[in-house]
Amino acid sequence: MAHRNHFQILFVINFIVTLGFGISDTFFSVYVFELEARGVFLALPLIAYSVSKAIFSPFMGRYSDTFGPEKIMLISLALYLLVSVLYLVSTNLFVLAISRLLQGVACAMFRPVIVSLVSASTIKEKRSSVMGTFDISFYAALSFGPVIGGYMKDQLGFTAIFSGLVLLSLLAIVLCGCCVRESSTHVGSIHSSRNKQSSLIQPIIRSRNLRGLLAFIFGRACCISLTGTFLPIILTEQLKLTGTQLGIVMASSSLTITLLLRPMGMLADRVSHTLLIILGGISVSVTYLIIPTTITFTQIIFASTLLGLFSALSQPASTAMLVEEGTQYGMGNTVGIFNGAMNLGFIFGPIFGAFILSGFGIDAVFYSAGIIGVSTILLFAFNTHPSLFSPVDSRCKN
Repeated sequence: MAHRNHFQILFVINFIVTLGFGISDTFFSVYVFELEARGVFLALPLIAYSVSKAIFSPFMGRYSDTFGPEKIMLISLALYLLVSVLYLVSTNLFVLAISRLLQGVACAMFRPVIVSLVSASTIKEKRSSVMGTFDISFYAALSFGPVIGGYMKDQLGFTAIFSGLVLLSLLAIVLCGCCVRESSTHVGSIHSSRNKQSSLIQPIIRSRNLRGLLAFIFGRACCISLTGTFLPIILTEQLKLTGTQLGIVMASSSLTITLLLRPMGMLADRVSHTLLIILGGISVSVTYLIIPTTITFTQIIFASTLLGLFSALSQPASTAMLVEEGTQYGMGNTVGIFNGAMNLGFIFGPIFGAFILSGFGIDAVFYSAGIIGVSTILLFAFNTHPSLFSPVDSRCKN
């Protein structure tokens, strides 16, 4: 019962934080544009967030193992609150850029510690289903965020969005301060005492599985950011969809993932993690290749739903595999390295996509996403090949 309550509290905190910043991040570029930012002044606040996440994720994960996840979580939530207040009270572009950088640091802290706290109270045999269920809090918030944010923007303006963000950040701090500290004291001692001396590079050198996961998540993040940036162009310029139809398409993938995470997690408890990641990754890549051939709203909804289905197939398996690596090299350290690779993918994707768009056209962007996806899955399979014949990857030795 104590573990269940602990899980529920962490689930709510993750949902609250993701929802608040999902609402604000969806329309942040619009907000900055309305402040008459152009050129570098428009790009700087947008880039600062991704760059700071990529730089700080490995280090913040290591600090979680050293100082305990509860303390780092409180610090990250306090940073989120500070960022929320800065968004609310300032329209200065330099302050907004600093705020986005701090938001990236807070995010780099938050994900490793919350994964540490959830995984530490989860038995090994149920790890995939529990982590899959927990990720519902993330994807559900991503599904609701743009819809709620769009309504708030149209009816109440950006002040309401940022005021709501402040209130949600405060609520997350209260829940963490009142509940997480007492319910997870043992968790912090477990993770802070394990593998303190593990360097940032040591897990990558020693672990084939982790190297494979880094290739997988880099490719996945690169493709998500690449297609997320340029899919609206196809939807509006080629398919001539309305704003409402565009929103439905963009939300359909996240909603599908949300609905399927728990059953896919239960499947991953029984089937090879490596097999599920390869099947899911290859299927997502093939789906990217067919997007340029869609010509109707129904077809693009179908393609987006397929992306959600195949992404859900690999999500719990990859998280469970990552957690298993964390038990050997320090949970925060391992998740931080993983998140660093993911954020590098988020940075690289749009830059690479812009180059492909200018040279070869919009369809080539999605063909490139498919090629990148297949290539990184092959790298994953190459690194994890010795575990392909095991019924449960997490029992394999590196």
